[in-house]
Amino acid sequence: MAKNENNFELELNGVRMHVARLNLPGHVAFRIEFSSTRKPLVIARATDAEAAKFWTSIPEGRQPEAEGVGKLIEAYFKSE
Repeated sequence: MAKNENNFELELNGVRMHVARLNLPGHVAFRIEFSSTRKPLVIARATDAEAAKFWTSIPEGRQPEAEGVGKLIEAYFKSE
């Protein structure tokens, strides 16, 4: 079965996350809604001055969450 790249669900530690792909001009971002009381999160892949890629939150300020959820999204797309 093909993966749905636009809307999918993830789960970690009993918290479900509904992930929706956002197509922004020149970027791909994801909006994550949590089953817990945590506020929704928007993340995007970015590149730093040394050309290293990383996940960041939009707006900035939730970097640890962005990196954690970003790794889950990467794992989702890499899994069969």
